[in-house]
This record gives sequence, C-alpha cells and structure tokens, in this order.
Amino acid sequence: MERIYQEYKDKGFIILAINTTYQDKLAEVNTFIEEYHLSFPILLDQEGRIAKDYQLTALPSSYFVDSKGIIQEVVIGGPMAEALIRTRVEKLFKEGP
Repeated sequence: MERIYQEYKDKGFIILAINTTYQDKLAEVNTFIEEYHLSFPILLDQEGRIAKDYQLTALPSSYFVDSKGIIQEVVIGGPMAEALIRTRVEKLFKEGP
C-alpha cells in the first residue's frame, strides 16, 4: 500500500487507513505504522462508528472510492497483492471524475 500511495499521491490518490481502535490498542497501531514505514493517514475508529456505518464484517476490508466519493469496489480480507491494489487504483483513474 505504501509503494502505491507514493507512486500515485501526486496524481490526487489518497489512502485513508482506519484502525478499529475499539478492538486494538493505540500502541499496537503506532508499532504497525513504524514497522511498515507508513506515511498515509491512519484514522482511529475508537468507538466503532465507522465499522458500523460501513457495515464492516471482516478485517481487513478495503474500499475503493472514486473522486466523487462513491464506493466502486469493496475487497474483503487480505492481505491484497500489490498487483490487485494497483489494478483497482488504475481503474479509478481511468474512469475519471
């Protein structure tokens, strides 16, 4: 995810990771960020609201959202191969705003 973020961020691509902090400890989140050298924002779902709003049924889950804010695809489970992520991201750019 980090490699793809670095490759596409200047084109307007954004990754917002959301950690279900209501299930995890903040220290574990920080350790994960440091271990994988992540530079994209990681939001904290401390009360489970986002999990509820997005009807989260499994972790990890990835939501590919277009420039209009419309969810185009949901991938349940992981980890996802870099090629799979890249294909989804490129598809979002091809479809345009």
